[in-house]
Amino acid sequence: MKKLIFPYPFCGFSGTTFINCFSSVYMFLEGIAAGGSDYECRQLDGKSCNSCGNCGQGGYTPISRQECYFFLFDTMCGRSALRWRFDETPTEMEKMIGVTDAYEGDTENNIEFLFGFAGWEYQKVPGDFKAAIAASIEAGKPVLAKVKAGEGRFRVIIGYDGDKLLCPDYKNAQKPPKKAPKYNELEALYIVGDKTQPRYTLKDGLERIRRVLEYNAAEKLWDSYYEKLGLYPAAHITDGFGKVDNKEKQARMQRVSDTMVHTWNCHNFAEVFRKYREGGDASVYDGVGDMKKLRDPAFREFFDRISGPCNGYTHDLAWALHGLAQCADWTRHAFSAGYVGEMVELTLMQIQKNDEGVLEAVRGILAILEQGEALE
Repeated sequence: MKKLIFPYPFCGFSGTTFINCFSSVYMFLEGIAAGGSDYECRQLDGKSCNSCGNCGQGGYTPISRQECYFFLFDTMCGRSALRWRFDETPTEMEKMIGVTDAYEGDTENNIEFLFGFAGWEYQKVPGDFKAAIAASIEAGKPVLAKVKAGEGRFRVIIGYDGDKLLCPDYKNAQKPPKKAPKYNELEALYIVGDKTQPRYTLKDGLERIRRVLEYNAAEKLWDSYYEKLGLYPAAHITDGFGKVDNKEKQARMQRVSDTMVHTWNCHNFAEVFRKYREGGDASVYDGVGDMKKLRDPAFREFFDRISGPCNGYTHDLAWALHGLAQCADWTRHAFSAGYVGEMVELTLMQIQKNDEGVLEAVRGILAILEQGEALE
């Protein structure tokens, strides 16, 4: 039997997706101290977070530190800037990043970017899994593995015992796998190579984010919701909210609710930049590529916009709409007549406005970075 000591937790904001597993493996590769936790935490016991605040006492804890890396990688690849279409048709940006559920991010494009941003070489292995895993474990490195089916299709392999694969405890992740995969359940391996100079910089990450945000705006993704929720849509819309039956109204509100759950990704986005606001602690990111550049006070006004009026506000509004959908009483006139659609539409318009503010802030950060490069 060969087994690596892997004391790193997983983020409770997602299942065992690539970004979640990669964040934990990154901590292992970089030798980041996991340490113990001498405080009460529901997540450490595999339960949902109840925002007790215990983890905020006395600096970063194993879970909060791993979450920081999860937020960083989730944001810099562009996933936390994604928005959905009403009709559920995947956008080109979703296809680029690899969103097969709310948090996957598992396309080759995205995986290559994140390894490059973190500064590690890797090799995708589509077969001969047994030999590749044995060699990696012998070299002292865990293996990122993708399984053929199921939610959260990534696993971290930390050893083997004969023909049995060994994995860490995923209990903090959403819907944690109950057992390690078998060799015949594997689709591909991502074998970690040597530490290297990052192939992608902070600027590359911000440009990727800008690309996603500009796409969202150009495709008018929120407009597709206005057409289905507005009580008085444009003349060419023949199935406005007030003209469909209660069953269809409920279905549309459920789509809004699901979309708001996805839109909570704005929390991940805001948390990254919030670290760099005055009084924030961005030390957790100092060793990742050239993230230290964001310590320049010239960027602070943009961080304030992103983490407060823009993404912070969006998070709250998304929760409000999600809650509204959950407690809607369709026997009441405000719902059955479709008036609630007007409120939903106005709320989504504010979220759209917030998204526009985030885009302008990202453009502002990039302009300063580009100006600095021009002076070098």
